[in-house]
Amino acid sequence: MDFKKYYNGVGVFLLAVCFCISITSPASAKDLVTWVVQQQLDKNDALYQSLQNAYVQRQWGTVAKRFDAYKKGFVKPELKKINRVSFAADRDEKRQKKREQNRYRALRAKLHKEYVQAHGYAAIAYAHRKKFVAAHDALRPVQEYGDEQAIIPTARGIVAYEMKDYNAAEPLLKTANVLDSNLIEPVYYLYKVALKKGEHGTAYFWLEKAAALEPTRPDLMMAQARLLQKLGQSSAAEVMYSQLIGVDSSNAIAYNNRGYCRIALGKLEAAFSDFSSALVINDQYTEALLNRAALWRTTNNLPAALKDLTAGLLITPSDTRLLVSRMQVLNDAGKYALAKVDMEQILVLSDSISAVNEAGWFLATCPSDLVRDGQRAVGLLLPILERSKRHPRVLDSLAAAYASSNEFDKAVATQQEALTRGIEYRLAPYQLARYEKRLALYTDDRPFKTSMD
Repeated sequence: MDFKKYYNGVGVFLLAVCFCISITSPASAKDLVTWVVQQQLDKNDALYQSLQNAYVQRQWGTVAKRFDAYKKGFVKPELKKINRVSFAADRDEKRQKKREQNRYRALRAKLHKEYVQAHGYAAIAYAHRKKFVAAHDALRPVQEYGDEQAIIPTARGIVAYEMKDYNAAEPLLKTANVLDSNLIEPVYYLYKVALKKGEHGTAYFWLEKAAALEPTRPDLMMAQARLLQKLGQSSAAEVMYSQLIGVDSSNAIAYNNRGYCRIALGKLEAAFSDFSSALVINDQYTEALLNRAALWRTTNNLPAALKDLTAGLLITPSDTRLLVSRMQVLNDAGKYALAKVDMEQILVLSDSISAVNEAGWFLATCPSDLVRDGQRAVGLLLPILERSKRHPRVLDSLAAAYASSNEFDKAVATQQEALTRGIEYRLAPYQLARYEKRLALYTDDRPFKTSMD
């Protein structure tokens, strides 16, 4: 089990092979590892522990620096002339020699494992920092040990994942998991690979395995809760967020996300409390401000909603979600001119489908004759119709824009398509009922205004 030279010429053999092929026994470990070399080995061990600690703490820049120090501090114990022990040696002496040999072999095995682990840690650190050439260089000296230690296929799998080669990453990570089922990185990255491939059930399977290995690790608990939320399992996600808050009561994101789950479960007061708790922890958390404003709006407390949204826009003035929400609240409050100011700003900042659709809907349905502009709304919405793959919400807005422009035949046909597509998209029954209501209005040659809904 000889150690290979480093690719850049800096490294050397850890320890030389010291077997004596003869009828006599090899010298003791004490004879092979001098006091000076032992001091070097102790220094090497300290460097390795420092590198390992940085890896555990996910301090990738520090891992890279300490790996460089580890390489420079690498040792090569001098070869000693082997003393020979004759057959005449007594049994106790032979046993002592055997123990020394075993200790020496254990030392070599330990250093070999650390050597491989260090390169694996470095490759993972480089991958996280998007330094893929350095990652491959770190792996090259230990590539042949991939079948011996799980860290090598783990590192290769993570490098492939960070390079977005998910098909290459998956088998490498599975190999690592077979080699060491207690190693969390392969399991965690198999979850991430499955998530990237849209295999949510498989993703949760691997995530559960990762969480079982480290049940109180906050980022795994957060990932579990978010995935449950994404799968529509709001109740289970709420429980997981509560467990996370129990572990980390200062986690504003956990409070905010639990609040969102509680809205889905109809627990509005509890959701309001969660958003407020998130803002106590971090008063700059715009996501919580946005969500709490939405709750204020549902209770018709429009001044409170405007206060939260305005506070959020002071923090992130270009957040179109906050602008859209404030535009809607101002519209509800009858402040149509101010709402239009926000709408114009939305169009300056974003050409996303959702942002343009909200602006088009506002122009098409605003109760104010001075602000409502059906023709402009049609001009905004037609270009995003195909981009949205004729999404029912865009079709609904376009139908309202046609009706506002007195093009009722087009409004009826477009609203009928919105209703058909809404059924295909499995929109909520209340939403489909609103589509039907608007279709009846357009059939009767009447436009829709937001005050009517």
